[in-house]
Amino acid sequence: MARDVQQENIYELKTKGRLPVKWTAYESLLYGQYTTKSDVWSYGVVLYEISTIGGSPYPRTEGTKIAKLLQQGYRMPKPEHVDDALYQIMMNCWQSEPEARPSFSDLTHQLKRMENQHKTLINMHIYDNALYANLEDLNA
Repeated sequence: MARDVQQENIYELKTKGRLPVKWTAYESLLYGQYTTKSDVWSYGVVLYEISTIGGSPYPRTEGTKIAKLLQQGYRMPKPEHVDDALYQIMMNCWQSEPEARPSFSDLTHQLKRMENQHKTLINMHIYDNALYANLEDLNA
């Protein structure tokens, strides 16, 4: 979803096309507006995918229902095996107001401080492989 928005700082969707709905920011789905802060939203979804070892965002939810759920304040729940601090970063990326989301620079600093804690951030002993991916893939 990244766009060069340095000139106007915003990109508006003018044409009809397919969107990766489960990765698209709230304001992008509702109003067709894209900024670097909407990219931060998408990055939060990618963090979710990484922490669930490739789990699908909004599992068992149809893409057509995502915009309404987000409008109602729904956000993906914290996977049981993910530490609160890492999940809070995701939640910060998913703030309804784009200005309330962290910058990529902020995210870099936050994640850099956590890099030596990787064994406590994701507890694979309680990973729910029925909901996300097959753990056997990790041993390949």
